[in-house]
Amino acid sequence: MKRSLKCLALGLMLPVLPAHASVLYTLVDLMPESPLVNSGARAISDAGHVLGFTGDGESFVYKNNSVSWLSVPRYANPTGINSSGVVVGNSAGRGIVYSNGVTQIIGGFSGSPYSSVAYGINDAGQIVGSAWNAEGNQRATIAGNGSLTDLGTLNGGQWSAGNAINNSGQVTGESQTPNGGHAFITRNGQMVDLGAFAWGVSRGYAINDLGQVAGTSYVTNNEKHAFITTLDDHMVDIGLSGYSSEAFGINNAGQAVGYFGDNFGGSKRAFVTLNGVMTDLNTLIAANIGWTLMTAYDVNNSGQIVGVGIAANGVQRAFLLNPIAAVPIPGAIWLFGSALLGLVPLRLRARF
Repeated sequence: MKRSLKCLALGLMLPVLPAHASVLYTLVDLMPESPLVNSGARAISDAGHVLGFTGDGESFVYKNNSVSWLSVPRYANPTGINSSGVVVGNSAGRGIVYSNGVTQIIGGFSGSPYSSVAYGINDAGQIVGSAWNAEGNQRATIAGNGSLTDLGTLNGGQWSAGNAINNSGQVTGESQTPNGGHAFITRNGQMVDLGAFAWGVSRGYAINDLGQVAGTSYVTNNEKHAFITTLDDHMVDIGLSGYSSEAFGINNAGQAVGYFGDNFGGSKRAFVTLNGVMTDLNTLIAANIGWTLMTAYDVNNSGQIVGVGIAANGVQRAFLLNPIAAVPIPGAIWLFGSALLGLVPLRLRARF
């Protein structure tokens, strides 16, 4: 949902998660006609639209084996796409929405001199993001039908940020609290504090239609772990001790995707959760294609995954993974609440 491409070292010190007996995904290079152009894939809709961008500042949508270039401003930051192919993003410090060849600016709060940003859109066309009020404080917002709704903050905090919205209009993001920024979910129009791990800072990056949130939270001052919430809003650590991870996408089956890597922003490898366990996506594709998958940014309800990797020629590239086998999904463990949290340490020990 919100990051830029940088050339990342592919270190040799990352842990190798357990390999699986068979290939579960085929990989599609989204721009095979331009093999030397850096690119990345940011989001995928349930209709299969893939939203991407290039290092040359162009934005595109991939669908049905074809790339369509978007006539948005150069070096725009595309962030979300819905099943109708409507795109949101940011350009020159303002949120934008692109539909049917037309780009529109998303306005800010009435009377405020500050602008807004957009990070996600649902199938109803509701856009989640942030706007700055007259006092200059960032607030999580929903835009749609010509209106802008301030979602407030947690526990009287001054700022909040909206990162993702589901088809029921529930939002996740981060809000200031007396204990630092915390991930939240909106329920019945009110923010619910999802808490944080030991170091007291968390962010919600994605939300599915069941209300499960995926994101990250710090366990030490420089180590953050990916999390998924249960349906009763308990945050479950799916990270690996000694390594940082973030979960950027989650589908209705509870599958989360993201990256794990060193604690200093260097080496990264993409993951997907299988049966609730973080699994290196590089072990689930054919080894002879020569790719290294660095970060998975989104997963749709068909199990398709998009992100960025290093191709065999050493260039950073956008990828689409299509499942070719029955991919194990988390199942009932995410549908129950805190009664099953005692199983988590066992799973963590058994993974590696």
